[in-house]
Amino acid sequence: MWLVPVLFLLVRPIAVLGGLARGGLRGPQRALCAWFGIRGIGSLYYLAYATNHGLEPAIASLLTGVTLTVVAASIIVHGVSVTPLMEWYERSRKSPGRATTDTARGA
Repeated sequence: MWLVPVLFLLVRPIAVLGGLARGGLRGPQRALCAWFGIRGIGSLYYLAYATNHGLEPAIASLLTGVTLTVVAASIIVHGVSVTPLMEWYERSRKSPGRATTDTARGA
């Protein structure tokens, strides 16, 4: 279970922020992308790929358990946090004194 917080709080946010470093997203948008990241379907795809291409059964069983645990935890944690975080994001977009760059971009 120690892997779940490491992935959620360190690995995924650092990877997403690194990938978005040259993008045009602002701070709150980047923060949301870093928190929510890419969903679990990619993990399931790579697990299935490895399993079908010669991964030893014992390792496949272990990785299946780890992957499903992380995906289930992601569904719970991100599902619980999505509403408050999106409300925070909407408030940040409407805050007085904020530049109207979203309007200029058509957002």
